[in-house]
Amino acid sequence: MPSYEKNKSSGLWSCRFRETDETGAIHQKRLSGFATKREAQYGYEDYIKSAEERRNAKKAADEAAAPDPNNMTFDELLTLYFAFKKSRVKESTYYDLTQKIKCRLLPFFTGRRMKDIKPATVLEWQNSLSEYSFRYRSTLMSHLASVYNFGEKYHDVTNILNKVDRPRNLEGKKEMLFWTPEEFNKVLAKLDSPEYKMLFLTLFVTGCRRGEALALTWNDIDTKSQTLGISKSVAHKVWENGKNYKITTPKNVGSNRKIAIPGFLIEQLIEYKEWQLQNKASCDFVFGGENPLPPTSIARYLDKAAEAAGVKKIRIHDLRHSAASYLIHKGVSIVAVSKQLGHNNVEQTLNTYSHMLPDDQTMIRNNLENLGTILGT
Repeated sequence: MPSYEKNKSSGLWSCRFRETDETGAIHQKRLSGFATKREAQYGYEDYIKSAEERRNAKKAADEAAAPDPNNMTFDELLTLYFAFKKSRVKESTYYDLTQKIKCRLLPFFTGRRMKDIKPATVLEWQNSLSEYSFRYRSTLMSHLASVYNFGEKYHDVTNILNKVDRPRNLEGKKEMLFWTPEEFNKVLAKLDSPEYKMLFLTLFVTGCRRGEALALTWNDIDTKSQTLGISKSVAHKVWENGKNYKITTPKNVGSNRKIAIPGFLIEQLIEYKEWQLQNKASCDFVFGGENPLPPTSIARYLDKAAEAAGVKKIRIHDLRHSAASYLIHKGVSIVAVSKQLGHNNVEQTLNTYSHMLPDDQTMIRNNLENLGTILGT
C-alpha cells in the first residue's frame, strides 16, 4: 500500500511504495512534486497503470520473439523424443520402439508441422493402417500418444490426441492356441534335430520365453538342485558390433528367477550336452553353440514338424501358453504359475489365463458336498 506525506518546507506531496521487478526483487519507489495529496494519489495510479502497460508490452514482445513450439516439424519433435527415450528404456525396447515409429508413423507425418496436424489428419493415418490387426494399430497409437505427451510436457506442443478416438476392436477375442502334451509328443516325434528338439522340449516344459531360452548357458542349469536360472535374454537385430544378437536383461524385474525343472528334462539335457560336445566347435550357448540359434530357423523347424505331425500350427510363444495351460489344468496355483512364467505380478497372469481356470462355482459346490459327507448329513 502506498503512503503519502507532505514536505513541510516546500509544501509539496510525495508518494512512497514498494515495487516488485521481473526477478522478484522488491524495490522502494518514491514519486514527488505534487501540489496536493489528491494529485499524489492520481500520480501513483498513473504510474501503476503505466507500469502494467510496460509489463504487458514486454510480455507480448517476448512471446512474439519466442519460437512457436507448434511450428516445429514432426521429424524435429521425434528427434527430441528418441533422445529422451534412449536413456530411459532397455536397448532392445528402444530398437523396437524406433523401428515401429520409423516404419509406420514417420512416412505419414514426415515434414508436417505440428500446427498443421489436426485430429482429422490422425484419423486419416489410422485409416491407412486398416490392414493391420487391432493390437498392432493400438500399439502404434500408443507410440504416437507417447510422442505427443512428451512434446506437451517438455516443449509446450499442443496435444490434439485428446480429440481423437482410439482404434476399436471389431475382430473379437482370438482363441489362445496351445498344444496338449499328446499333440506336442507327436511334434517331437517328427523332429530329427537333437538341438531343436531339446529347445522345444525346454520351452514346453518350463514356459520360459524364447529369448530367455536362447540366452541359456550350461552354467544356468543346476542338475543337482534341478533348477534353471534365468537372468538374461537374447535380442535379435543387427547391432553396432556387426552381430545379429545381443545378450540383454530379461523382460522385467520378475523375469529374473530360478525355476524348478523335472528330472526327465535334466536327464535329456545331460544327454543332449554330450551330443553338443561331440558335434559343436563351441558350447557357449545351450541352444546354438558359439552363437544362439536364429529365430527364423526356429519358427521354420516348428512349423515343419507340426505339419508332419498333422497338428495345428502354433507360434513359438504359444509353447509358453502350452506350459501354463498344463500347469493350470493340473491344479497348480496361479501364483506359482506366475512365478514360473516370470510375470511382474499375478494380475498379468490372471489377465492372460483366467479363462483356463476351473469354474469357481463347481469347485465350491463339490467341496461343500464333501463337507456334507464329513458332517454325516
